[in-house]
Amino acid sequence: MNTTPSLVLTALLAAALPAQEPEPVAAAPAANGSWTEGFGRAPTYRSALAQALEDAVAKANGVAIARSPSIRSRIAVVAEHRDGEQEGFFDGSSENEREWVQHQIRGFVPRYEVQQKQKADDRMWEVTVRAKVAGVDQLGSQLVIELVDNDLRSWQLERYEEGGPGRAFDRRQGRFQGPKIGEYLRRSGAVEISGSGRGVNVRSGAERAQREKAGHQLVASHRVVVDWQPLVVQSTVEKPNKARPTKGPRPEYMSGGAVEVSLRIEDLVRDVVMLEETFAVPADNPGAWSADRLDAFVTNLVDKAKAEVAKKIFFTLRPPVVLRKWAGDGGAWFVEARISRRVAAGFGKFSVGTDGTLADPDWQELATATLVGGSASSCTFRLEGVTDASRIVVDVSEVRPVH
Repeated sequence: MNTTPSLVLTALLAAALPAQEPEPVAAAPAANGSWTEGFGRAPTYRSALAQALEDAVAKANGVAIARSPSIRSRIAVVAEHRDGEQEGFFDGSSENEREWVQHQIRGFVPRYEVQQKQKADDRMWEVTVRAKVAGVDQLGSQLVIELVDNDLRSWQLERYEEGGPGRAFDRRQGRFQGPKIGEYLRRSGAVEISGSGRGVNVRSGAERAQREKAGHQLVASHRVVVDWQPLVVQSTVEKPNKARPTKGPRPEYMSGGAVEVSLRIEDLVRDVVMLEETFAVPADNPGAWSADRLDAFVTNLVDKAKAEVAKKIFFTLRPPVVLRKWAGDGGAWFVEARISRRVAAGFGKFSVGTDGTLADPDWQELATATLVGGSASSCTFRLEGVTDASRIVVDVSEVRPVH
């Protein structure tokens, strides 16, 4: 049985929409990339270099872009990752060090040069760089994750008698093939899967260190662990019809189904858990499926489950927060949100609100939103049904796609 991406996941593959913003949505882009100077000061050379690179990106494209999840995650890897004891690898004197850093920041800084580095009297490193920073419309930085996924490959059917004792009289099992969750994430164009991280899929620590030092291995900034339980579906066999007795098989239809999955997302740089959750994804309208369409029913449920998990991973790693809001002509409200046009273009409906808080753990919708246009880093939305615009808070509220 081959699963195919659901409509929800297809949204991550959609083509870009033309930008039609009522006003610019981001800092003025650097045309075809520009050389910008940045400065950093920190206790270690790597940290000072990372600060200098972030400073250069901020000067070229604005602080909001420099602090976006993808760029900040790569900057953090440069500052914090420890990849061996090779002499000169942590003070910029090694050529491998420069190549390694250049590889980690590809996509938003195509090239950089260290103009000056020194230790001040207080033993703090001071680093000045000259960096060629990609323009907003050219940004290609991606989140790099280490993915641990046991994959969803088996199903179990439990058959019940209508009006029976409530126990399954028969159980059947099967397996199916389909794309793994990593493929869904890769197709977003914003996530790369690395085998490095803390050693997963790498033969030895020495090999991993050598690959990283040579600049050939991207270091994961996050680990995603997906633990699927077997898909379980139920069917009901109709009780005998005394008015129309028959020796043939009685009608059987699907009566339920769900996939349980545990999801854990860790920030490897900060060594913190961003999400740890176990939840079930139920089948939609099971009564509309006859038992002889079991394969199609299972495929539909698998598609939905992988779509939900992929969305949860993606928007945990790249929360689509509101960057600014304003009232346009006629009093209509607009927001700019940190979500790429490539991702947003495939969704038809959006909700503006606040994710779970201590006050209320559930999503709080504040308005509905329509995509107006955007760029590789942010999009503009026109809001409808706004009851209190003051509740839409910059850097807190989010713009989420809805089914």
